Amino acid sequence: MTGNPPLGIACLVVLVGPPASGKSTWALRSGRGAVHISQDGLIDAISPDGFDHIYRPVYRAAEDAAARAALQEGHTVIVDRTNRTRRHRERWLRIAREADVPAVAVEMNVPASLCRLRNCQREKGRRLSEDRMERMLAALEPVQPDEGFRAIYSAEVTLPEILSQVLAERKELPHEHCHQTR
Repeated sequence: MTGNPPLGIACLVVLVGPPASGKSTWALRSGRGAVHISQDGLIDAISPDGFDHIYRPVYRAAEDAAARAALQEGHTVIVDRTNRTRRHRERWLRIAREADVPAVAVEMNVPASLCRLRNCQREKGRRLSEDRMERMLAALEPVQPDEGFRAIYSAEVTLPEILSQVLAERKELPHEHCHQTR
């Protein structure tokens, strides 16, 4: 018996928020049964001494490959990274379209002051410089309805609530649209 039984609903959940806004906490609390693609986790696995710009293409390829493989196998995927701009999020929407699965966004609506405080409380290897933190906060673009997400949620939502909505919408679609081929 596995400790993380799959949910059996292919869906891409894109977390959006600045560093220290609670994305990883949300994924750990709500994401049981989902594949958790954590940028920080992949960075640790690929370059144990921390983020290095030279490996940026490797980090990206690992995230993309993991998301594609999990969605292809019918899993729910949670993308745990800042996804702070529309351009950053377009990549995930493209992957969801390729897999013919719904993509939803979950925005961490946490005050910048709390993110700064949490960042200061992080262990040294996880803490961003104040300058980097300010750049990340300034670059954050709220998710817009026209981006292509099936729904945009706040962090109060749970994964079961999201998947319940996805299933309800599937049942509303005529049968022939549920299994479209490209």
